[in-house]
Amino acid sequence: MSVSYAEFLAAKARLATSTGLDVDPAEVHPALKPHQRDAVVWAVRGGRRAVFASFGLGKTLIQLEIVRLALAKLGRGRGLIVLPLGVRQEFTRDARLIGVTVTFIRSADEASAAGIYMTNYETVRDGKLDPTGFDVVSLDEAAILRGLGGTKTFRELMRLYEGTAGYRFVATATPSPNEYIELLAYAAFLDVMDVGQAKTRFFKRDSAHADRLTLHPHMEEEFWLWVASWALFLQKPSDLGYSDEGYDLPQLDVRWHEVPSNA
Repeated sequence: MSVSYAEFLAAKARLATSTGLDVDPAEVHPALKPHQRDAVVWAVRGGRRAVFASFGLGKTLIQLEIVRLALAKLGRGRGLIVLPLGVRQEFTRDARLIGVTVTFIRSADEASAAGIYMTNYETVRDGKLDPTGFDVVSLDEAAILRGLGGTKTFRELMRLYEGTAGYRFVATATPSPNEYIELLAYAAFLDVMDVGQAKTRFFKRDSAHADRLTLHPHMEEEFWLWVASWALFLQKPSDLGYSDEGYDLPQLDVRWHEVPSNA
């Protein structure tokens, strides 16, 4: 059977594989809004996914439901959300909306029972808790990985997860789409593609600056298709076909005040 050149190129494109759990949208907790429900279903089915949801779209609730639903589908286990210390109260509050309790811990000994736990990045970075012992892990404010090999947090997480299986997710409201190296850091943690492999496949290299990446023009479409296979960029509910009612900000009312100067 003959194929066209376009079909030949399409067949060579790399997309992230799905390693997750089959889930029906009806299984998502009714407290979630439609765009949140869709994000949860997509992530759980993928198994290793990134959710880049803008401020106010419910990123905290999405993560909690991803972990809750994945554990429910597994029928067992422990989930861990790694987060900045200052947001744990937000997770505790939102967890009540879906009828779960989340417990903050600083060591694995405090997580002997099944359930959902939280810890801060410093605890993982300093080796006090190994997240690989948990069945489902989500990194909140995952932009902490953007430093790539230059940060101890990234190096420790990559060391721990090298060659491991399991369900893991990242979430942040502020990814930098033009900072390619940041996107590659997320892909590496999710075990979608090694950073070196991604650099070679999609980018021109700068011999003087290893992390100064320029996307090959002929690879631009394939690169973003690849990113879209493992990362969800959500700016507003209408991105997924839903109403933006309640999310549209009012027009900015700018009032100028001039303070005269004697100078």
